[in-house]
Parts: sequence; structure tokens; C-alpha cells
Amino acid sequence: MLALLTIASMGSTVMAQESGLPRRHNVNDYFVVTSNVRDAGSQQVVATPAESEGSSSEEVVEKRRKAFIDRNFRYVSMCDWEPGMRFMVRPTQKDLVVKIFTDATTGNMVSTRSLNNAILVYEGHSNPNGSLHEQVVFSLESDPAKKYYYEVPTLSFDDYCYSKNGIPALAYLGDVDMAIDSLIGKQVRVLQRYLFQDTEVTGQNFKPADIGTAKRGTVMTITKVGVGTRDFPVKIVVKESNRYGLEGQEFFMLCAISRTNCSLRDEDFEKSDNLPHAFENTFQLLNDRMAVAPGLEKWIGKTVFTAYETDMLDEKEIHQKIGKLSTFTITDMYRMGESDYVSLTLKGKKSGKTYTKQVQVSSNKPTGKEEVLSELFLEGDPQTMQGVRAANMDFIQKGQVKIGFTEAEVRLAIGEPSDITRVVGGTYQWVYQFDDANRPFRSIKFSNRTKKVLSVSR
Repeated sequence: MLALLTIASMGSTVMAQESGLPRRHNVNDYFVVTSNVRDAGSQQVVATPAESEGSSSEEVVEKRRKAFIDRNFRYVSMCDWEPGMRFMVRPTQKDLVVKIFTDATTGNMVSTRSLNNAILVYEGHSNPNGSLHEQVVFSLESDPAKKYYYEVPTLSFDDYCYSKNGIPALAYLGDVDMAIDSLIGKQVRVLQRYLFQDTEVTGQNFKPADIGTAKRGTVMTITKVGVGTRDFPVKIVVKESNRYGLEGQEFFMLCAISRTNCSLRDEDFEKSDNLPHAFENTFQLLNDRMAVAPGLEKWIGKTVFTAYETDMLDEKEIHQKIGKLSTFTITDMYRMGESDYVSLTLKGKKSGKTYTKQVQVSSNKPTGKEEVLSELFLEGDPQTMQGVRAANMDFIQKGQVKIGFTEAEVRLAIGEPSDITRVVGGTYQWVYQFDDANRPFRSIKFSNRTKKVLSVSR
């Protein structure tokens, strides 16, 4: 049986305006598998038009994120269930052992196994013949005359529905219906290293698929949406298009987009901001502008160079030492969840190789060891900067300053000065005060006429 995955919730399910219910889909639409098992599924990829650029501020992006959830998904408490809501019986191993439903005609409890994958339609709750416990009544969608009920263990329905216990084994299809309508065809950025692939056409068994740390941030397209489990009812299948040798492969994740009838408590969802199967920690919707860290879009496409030696991951996820003044183009960027870090994808200007690098956005460095985006990367290409000569690049990369260096070459070699003295006798000085005990103080004298270094002293 499909293992129960720990997934956090993102939002809930919205009802269609006219009927108050999501658009219904045929039962066969709910069973999808990744293409490594079978190239099947009735769902087709529908192109989704890109949204207008709009503002890129943190506030606007957060509003768009919430607007998408609020517009398409709404949590439905059991106390607010309405007749016509549809659920699919998706029992776990435990549910197969315990009988959950009772045949309303015979009064006999029925095996959950016999109802596996059946669609039950909620009809309301009642207390027939003054029984001790109220009954939550469902009809079988394929045979509406067939009724089943779940007997609540408390004295009243209200006592039970407010407890958020829900009904075992039932996956809410409103989540799946709305996800089919609103997510298929969407491009998403995959934030997790591990996804899953089916191992048989029934979708009952699967295997983990390691797409790699360096490949996190890959843009994929949601090609299919199907049913998962009670707690995590939406099975999202994504397909990689043209990066990292993953072309044509499909992967899936089970997601709790709504907590409707979810057996997990709020604290289960709040234990960690990095639950690996949470929708918002697995996917970022590109057309909702959730992919780029707000205010940092300006970095994408920029030519930058490293201000000091650093470490990056290459395409094979091998750590590589990257020298000072190495030049790249930033081709992609996304925020690491809700943290202060972003992941960059960079392409070497000379080598053409692709690397990834995680850096902090702000300069708030409590340990003093975090690498900050604006400190590690400087805009431009040192090879084409005015006043920088190729013959001096080796010295500059080593942080050395030689007589005859221009101001631009000194800046590249050791950065901006702590202080600049006034002109004295046709010269002026740049003073550096370093934290490094091995080079506590440095004074560089320039010619006022040539703007080149005359002497270097410590």
C-alpha cells in the first residue's frame, strides 16, 4: 500500500461559484502514474498564459501567493460539510484492519477493502431512531441507492466535528478536482532533492527519485494530477523539460493542499518550515512570480564576478573552489523557502559550465561566516573594466597591489579603502584597516597626476 507521507498543508479547497462545489471529474481521471511506468492518463497539458509582470515587492508577491490559494483552495471544516461533497476511500494498512463504515440497509459493518477507491458522496448527518451516536451518511456515487454511514464516537456530531478528527480513509476529492483544473500545465520550480516515481501501473508502489542537490530549482511542468491519500490527497506529477539530463522523466509528490478531513493536527503542520512534502516547500509557481526572491530579479541575467575565493557545486554536485574575479552570468535564482537565503544558478563566462550557490540575502551575519549576495558578487566583468589590465590580473586575484596599479586595479585587488587622505605634494593616500591580524594596516600612495600607485606600505 501507498506509504503515509508526512506533508504540511498549504491552503484549502474552493467551491465553484454556481454550485458551491468543485467541478467533478470522472473516476478514471483520479488515477495517474509517472511515465516511467506507463505513458497514460487522460489529462492533457494546457498552456497557462503568463501573468503580467507587475510589482516585485515582498508584499505584492506574498499577496499573490495568498490570492492563488484563497482563489482556488479553501479549507472546509467537517462542521461545514455540505451535501454533495465527494470523497474517495483510500485506506491505509491500519484502515484495512478496522471496519469504518456500516451498510445503512443491513446495519452490518463492511470491510474497507471492499470500498477501496470507491467514491462516496456526503449526504449529511442524522440521529435515526434516537440512537446513542449520530451517523455521518454517504451514498455510493456509482450506485446512489447504496448508503453507508460512519458512526461518530461522541455523543453529538457537533462535539466530534469541532475536534478535527474527521473520518478515516476518506481523501477529499474537492482538493483533487480543483488541482486538476488549476494546476495542470503550470510551470513550477522544484525545491526538493527527493521526489518519487511509480513502480507499477496501479500506483500502489513507488520509489524515491534523487534529482540531486545541484538540480534543485529545476523548472518542471505539472502534467497530471491524481488522488493520493486521506491526509495528502493530491498527487502532483511533474515533468522536466530540458535541463540536467532529466528530459522526458516524470516525478510525483503527494501534497496536502487542503487540510479538509486531514487527520494531522495544526501542530503537525507547524513542527517545521522545511517538511519535505509540503506543497509550498516542494513547488513554487512560476506564473505567480513566487520563484524569484522579491526585489532580487535585477540580478538575473547580470554578469558578475566573485569578490573573493568561494565554493560552488558543479553539475555533478561536486564542490569546486572558485577563484576570486571568476566571471559568471546569473541565469536563475529562487528563495530557499521562507529563509534569508537564495539559491543561484550561474554560468561561467569562459568555461560555459553551470554552478549553483546558496547565499544570504541580507548582510545580517550572526556568525560572521555567511556569504552575502552583494558582498560575494560584484557586477561587471573585470576583463573589460576601464583601467584594469590583463597583465595585472594574476596579482589582483592574489590580493596583491603593485607599483603602477590604477585605482580600479587596487579596488579589485583589496576592495574599497577605509579612508582617503587629502592631496599632499602631488600625492594622495588610500588607507586600509583590515580585520585580519596578518595585515592590520596598509597605506597606498597615488600620484595625483597619473592616478597610479607610487608606493605601498604596511
